[in-house]
Amino acid sequence: MMLQSDDMDLERSMGLSKPVDKGRPGRRPKFVKFAPGDDGIYLPDIFFEDPRNHRPKPGPLGQIHAWGLYPYEYPEEARGERPISPGARNWPAFDGLQAMMRQMLHQMTYRPMDSPERQFMKVILDRKKKELKAHNFNGLDKCDVLCKITISAMNDRRGQPRVWRRFKVSAGISLNALQDKVVAPVMGWVRNLHCYTFTDFRDGSLYGPEQGSRSVDVAHKAQVGYEYLPDERYKFAHLFSKEGDEIGYLYDFGDKWYHVIRIEKIIPVEQSTGAVEVIDGKGMCPGENLRGSLHYEDFLFKYDDADYFEKNKMKREVLATPNYGKSFGKPPALFDPSNFDLEATKKRVSDALNSASSVPSGAKQFTIPFQEHEPGEFDKPFLKKSQSIVVTREEGNNSDDSDVGGYWKETQSNTKDRRRVAVCAACGKPASDDVELKTCSGCRLVWYCSIAHQKEHWKAAHKKQCTREFYPH
Repeated sequence: MMLQSDDMDLERSMGLSKPVDKGRPGRRPKFVKFAPGDDGIYLPDIFFEDPRNHRPKPGPLGQIHAWGLYPYEYPEEARGERPISPGARNWPAFDGLQAMMRQMLHQMTYRPMDSPERQFMKVILDRKKKELKAHNFNGLDKCDVLCKITISAMNDRRGQPRVWRRFKVSAGISLNALQDKVVAPVMGWVRNLHCYTFTDFRDGSLYGPEQGSRSVDVAHKAQVGYEYLPDERYKFAHLFSKEGDEIGYLYDFGDKWYHVIRIEKIIPVEQSTGAVEVIDGKGMCPGENLRGSLHYEDFLFKYDDADYFEKNKMKREVLATPNYGKSFGKPPALFDPSNFDLEATKKRVSDALNSASSVPSGAKQFTIPFQEHEPGEFDKPFLKKSQSIVVTREEGNNSDDSDVGGYWKETQSNTKDRRRVAVCAACGKPASDDVELKTCSGCRLVWYCSIAHQKEHWKAAHKKQCTREFYPH
């Protein structure tokens, strides 16, 4: 079938050097319905099939990614200087340009009708929801688990992972709290800056922020699985059943930092405390916005071979990123990619546990004002009563242009976390059938699992933060 002139003009206007895969337009789909004017151009083959018969297939490492929607191909030429790392061979091979062209061409066609992709995914999501509703934990959600999280396909010359962390957490913690108050601070990523998903490698099901993220990288959602289940409604224990199981964690839909969380040990209920504990790790977290695992692996190989002056230049590039900047607090000369600061990591986790959950619908954004206005004033009409805009001014802390100043803005919740995502501010223990969390009787903003932990946390931190003077008793 000939490509329509409008589609050809769109590709030319974008200055694309080679034609985009147009799929096989003109075919009749087996389940989804097309709107008038849509012949299926740029639509991946999977969406012409019947979702009721969809059975995802595992990749080379036996893992299923992104609902099994994509093939597992990663051409050698995409790697650049060296053969592709083994872990990357199991990544889904999405076509970013194809997805972008499809979205640009038909973003207004399907309103209010669901797009073919959405129609297909609704069936997949509904089937998984029914399965999860009938899920039996058999006591697993009351156990603590020892986990090791590793950034995939970012190895040294011996083939060993450059960045990993080991931590203990309750299997009963919500996936939302796991990401926001444990995984992000444990790794060193900025909370509420980029989108993320957890992947159950057994069937490829995805879990992400329920409220709908406004992160800049949400535009790449079609490249990572189209739709995901709300992470507030499901527990960590939904994603594994035994020791040795692995769970996927993708951070930043644009750069795509792939992680693998391995369940090293399931601790018996009688020995479990529910507390979050950072145990050890290796390597500094990569700088945000530095283009993902494979690119950063190349960056670190070049860093290893660089001379003194080139290393200093590369250090400054990393330290200009959002998760470092002024927070590094040390001279650039002290930056060491192989270093892991256990105490700093524990401090980040402690601060996260002692704060309200992030608001993905008001994700962090760096803004360079082009005209005079109050920072965040355009966001105010969208705020809920319990929310406010937090603005942090920065001078020259923008990774894209270190000489330009601006400000970070983020929506902040001013009320207590909902029970299903709440954790003890002192230890990170989640609520359960056996554990009733109670809020601070002064500010009613933070939760505690016991009076002992409330008193302990009052002395350590909360006395300076509580909005109403009282003494826990």
